[in-house]
Amino acid sequence: MLTQKDIDNLEIKDKRYMISVGEPKELYVRVNPTGKKVFYLRASKFKNFITIGECQKGVLNVTNAREKAKDLLKSMYDGKFIGKNDKVMTLEKANFLYVDIKSKKLNSATIKKEQSIFKKYIIPTLGQKDINELKKDDFLPIYDLMQKKGIYETINKNISLLCRIFEISRQRGDLKTDIILQLKDLKKFYNEANHNKVKHFKAIVEEQEIRNMLECMKEYKNHPRTNTTIINAIYFTLLTAQRSKNIRFAKWSDIDFENNLWIIKADEMKVRSNGDNIIPLNKYALKILDMQRILNGDKKYIFANNNGTISENFAVRFFKFYNLEHTIHGYRSTFRSVYTNKSNELIQQGISKDIAEMILHHISGNEIERAYNRAKAIDLRVKLMQWYGNYLNSLCEFCF
Repeated sequence: MLTQKDIDNLEIKDKRYMISVGEPKELYVRVNPTGKKVFYLRASKFKNFITIGECQKGVLNVTNAREKAKDLLKSMYDGKFIGKNDKVMTLEKANFLYVDIKSKKLNSATIKKEQSIFKKYIIPTLGQKDINELKKDDFLPIYDLMQKKGIYETINKNISLLCRIFEISRQRGDLKTDIILQLKDLKKFYNEANHNKVKHFKAIVEEQEIRNMLECMKEYKNHPRTNTTIINAIYFTLLTAQRSKNIRFAKWSDIDFENNLWIIKADEMKVRSNGDNIIPLNKYALKILDMQRILNGDKKYIFANNNGTISENFAVRFFKFYNLEHTIHGYRSTFRSVYTNKSNELIQQGISKDIAEMILHHISGNEIERAYNRAKAIDLRVKLMQWYGNYLNSLCEFCF
């Protein structure tokens, strides 16, 4: 963090340069060859720096600049946008507001993933346009380009993101047009145009499909060229019904062996506002951990490889090997479908749909724990996950 003395002593160079002042981190000072020093604010929602003012004795010093910078930042986060076009809600500003709101709920990695394509294709062309002047025709050249590149599913996701961004602006009263409806029409158009080009993977929901898949897993496990950590990760994904990312980054420190629980911190979940995810480990999942402890007990990650964690495509080879029209993410649908099909039996044991949704982290554990009390809610999850493991084992006996 620079003091006024540091600012005064900054070296004058042949070319102008910028240096961080700090507190807040968005505050910078630009030093010109003439000796002139100007304070700027850099906010992620603006492409350019916002001028605060020239550093002059008796007029504007670093203390004043810090106060102004903090006031400007507060205005941004309160939704009172500033800058040259402060009365215009541009698409870039609307997106900034969306990120600011969603960052309180969603995992940062989730936001980063959806923003990457958006910033690559949409912001450079339409970012500075007033959202009330945007029409679906403005997006056609962008999506036609993406279609030529063959990234059909990305078009779908991108339009959905735009609709979410515009919906927040509509709720605030900033959006006055029907652009959301226009974009939904556009989404239908591209879905129909690319219907035969997008590969759709079926969820594994029928009992016979689950049995066939388990038999393939059993055979694959005994194949001489199969990587033990990979097949164990596939089994663990099925037995816990968690996202593949959480499997890949599962740490030994996340496991409560005393109570046989896997506790995933809220920040590592897709929807972090739902709190920590507590997954009881049935006896089959614990056997997998016993095997992995022999292989990777000295490493940070349970399913580690030489590069740190296994690849995000760790299950692809297995599905291709048996020509299975599924993905590892479909195991979550398997869990939900099994619960739905066996719900009468499970309800008789006191296990409601909410308990199953807690395992999938689709609802907040705190809400259910208030209804049942914490201990009972965990006991019901333990009961459900052991029942689920036993059910899978009854279809095709595990070989571990």
